[in-house]
Amino acid sequence: MSSTLTKYFSPVINHEEELCLLQIFKPLYVLLSALGLFPQSIKFPDGIHKTNVELKNSSINSACTMFMIAVIYVFFFFHVQESYMSSKDNTLTEGTMTLINYIVCLIIQVLFCTVSFFRVTCDRKIYITILNEMADCWERMAMGKRRLILGRLRVQVNCVVLPSVLLIFLLLLISRNIGMYVNIWKAILISLTYDLPELIQFGMLAFYFVLVLIIVALLKSIEEELILILHDVEKNNRHKSFEFDMRMGMGEIMKVYVKTLGLKRQVIAAFRTSILVALVSTFHQLVSLLHLMYHGLAFQTNFSTHYIIDCSIWTVNQLLKIYILARSGDLLTSQVNEIGRTIHNIPISGDPDWKVILEVQHFSSLMTYHDAKMTVYGFFMTYHDAKMTVYGFFPLDATLLFNMVASAAMYLVILVQFDKPE
Repeated sequence: MSSTLTKYFSPVINHEEELCLLQIFKPLYVLLSALGLFPQSIKFPDGIHKTNVELKNSSINSACTMFMIAVIYVFFFFHVQESYMSSKDNTLTEGTMTLINYIVCLIIQVLFCTVSFFRVTCDRKIYITILNEMADCWERMAMGKRRLILGRLRVQVNCVVLPSVLLIFLLLLISRNIGMYVNIWKAILISLTYDLPELIQFGMLAFYFVLVLIIVALLKSIEEELILILHDVEKNNRHKSFEFDMRMGMGEIMKVYVKTLGLKRQVIAAFRTSILVALVSTFHQLVSLLHLMYHGLAFQTNFSTHYIIDCSIWTVNQLLKIYILARSGDLLTSQVNEIGRTIHNIPISGDPDWKVILEVQHFSSLMTYHDAKMTVYGFFMTYHDAKMTVYGFFPLDATLLFNMVASAAMYLVILVQFDKPE
């Protein structure tokens, strides 16, 4: 048991430990399969003889997906019916506008689940391709800090991302159900039509974020390879020698870099629809929750402290989702910039090798081209290769958090001005 925990959660990788890149993804894969977000059943590599995942019998995973869809839709119908029948007994739905807003929140949550399950079903083979191509790129790297990068990635995925998702779900269950509803049936409806879709939403974002972390790890390994070349060039310039002792040349590094950017494009293409609906849901809940707290404190005498705590926790969750998306783009852009700085630090003055000069200039031109390149999907201009956007509407970077919060504040001010007691 302790060896298994060490294998998936320890930040230190021993020299005797044979750990491959995709083994780090396994704990999150178990959660995604339970939520129906990974319809394909896969066998993970053992890290010794092979590095790619293999398909197995996917009947259980597909059954989980169908079961989740059925549960959410059936209890959504029951929840809407219950909300109309008992709207006067609940502070969150006692007014006409609050009831409409409550139903809209339910519809958006179900819409996200519908889109997510549809996308994971359509893209189930793409996920396998992405994971195997990531493993192939990783195995082509020959840098000396391989274990350090893997250890950091393992901590980020299995000790930060995965526990955070489970902790958020636990807080949602506690804040939403304890002390608010005496009716057990109402508590079940809330858990299966609000808390479960919220967990699915966080699970989908965690899936996307972990794939981005793996891409960042690949880019970090490319940076380490370039640092080795930088040190070799500096050493050979000092000794006036052009003999390099490298396991990986600049041309091979460029091929891996281009393939890694291609993986980034595949990831954003697979998740962009879910991200777009998640941001719509997040923005709506951000505005409605803040307005609900204001309306309750200003006009309702039965708006208790528990409602304030519950709304506050859900508001923080929405901000956390925006932060995850913004952070993913910033991590990738920052790592690409680090590669660019390393490339430009390779000396080409003095009496250098002309082959090194040409390779450095080629790599710089390659990075400039990919940074300026735009891709067309249908009628939409999408993303720069070094940046990530959703259908070209908005970038996934630090500006996303500011723009979402500023827009929510503007709409909240408008709602407050027209607000009045029911």
